Amino acid sequence: MTEDISAFALPPLPLPAGLELVRLESIVVPQRGPGGLARFDLADLRWSGSAVRLLIDFRVPLHGRDVGRLRARVQAVIDERRNRQQATGKVPDVVLPALATSVATPRLVEACSGERVALLDCRGTVIVHEGGAYIHTIGVGRVERPSRARTFAGKGCRIARLLLAEPTASHLGLELSRRSETSYAYTHAVLTRLEQDGYVARSSPRSGFRVKDPAGLLRAWMESGERTAAAIEAFNAPSTSPEALARADTARQTAGVSGVFTLASALLPDEVHVSGLPHGMYLGGDVAPVVAALGLRRITPHNFLILRAEPAAESAAGGVYLSPRSLPHGLGVLVPQLVVDFAQAGGRGPEQAGFLLERYAAALPYTSGAP
Repeated sequence: MTEDISAFALPPLPLPAGLELVRLESIVVPQRGPGGLARFDLADLRWSGSAVRLLIDFRVPLHGRDVGRLRARVQAVIDERRNRQQATGKVPDVVLPALATSVATPRLVEACSGERVALLDCRGTVIVHEGGAYIHTIGVGRVERPSRARTFAGKGCRIARLLLAEPTASHLGLELSRRSETSYAYTHAVLTRLEQDGYVARSSPRSGFRVKDPAGLLRAWMESGERTAAAIEAFNAPSTSPEALARADTARQTAGVSGVFTLASALLPDEVHVSGLPHGMYLGGDVAPVVAALGLRRITPHNFLILRAEPAAESAAGGVYLSPRSLPHGLGVLVPQLVVDFAQAGGRGPEQAGFLLERYAAALPYTSGAP
């Protein structure tokens, strides 16, 4: 049976002769912060009739100063897994905490050895000093330098929005360049970065790109810290009813100002997960018509935000106006943009973001896993 590598966080790793890494299970657990999920890979490292079982956290970049904290995180998952095995009458297996990255620096090697955590990298490094094994090989293989293109900011984010808006389609680089009004060279650099990070794939250098992990790509955007809004103005609105929002949108259109709803103003009734969420709108011009229509005042509590999109996002070519959703009171941003906006809204916004991310993922069709 062929191993489905796409189901794991860990990419294929070159190993020294005589060693084999057999993936067993991908474990997904809740975590704090945007996205709310983390993935670990359970695998056996085997050699000449012996083996050690590892629970691996793959991270790029990975620094020596982070090893102690990450080791504790992996060990907590190992402990919970052992408790579950015992609770069901199974004999717990011995699992060692492990970290993996693209290139292990000497400082990282030293930190992992000191913290008694196994280490692997994409150059062929394998370090295991526990579980009755002593393997210490420093890899010297070449690792392709990752693209420096910014995926979730500027024009790069136009590519990400287009991919997330059509997650099951095959996308040619030239076509994405045209639709995003971005140079082909930059578009290709962004796609290369996404391919290196494991979010898109293609069957050959001439084929189209397909999104391998749309929910993972959206989660990565959330966790990137990149903001679509270059500036935000906070107001108090006496009413944010659908009727009031419709009046504001009509006033905006009459004044010829570009705009689209976001945050709570862009939710459909069955998408509301928590209370106390702020309403908001991206505006590309004078705020006066919306301020007058909603009776906005600069007093607390702030329940309505006017967002000014960064210049590259003030566009329908992969920006915030890409394929807006129809709402009873106007047009709202696409769900991926809405997820990111909520993740950065503070308060209970991240909870709402996580809920929408789960719905987005659940709506994706199953695929064969082929690019």
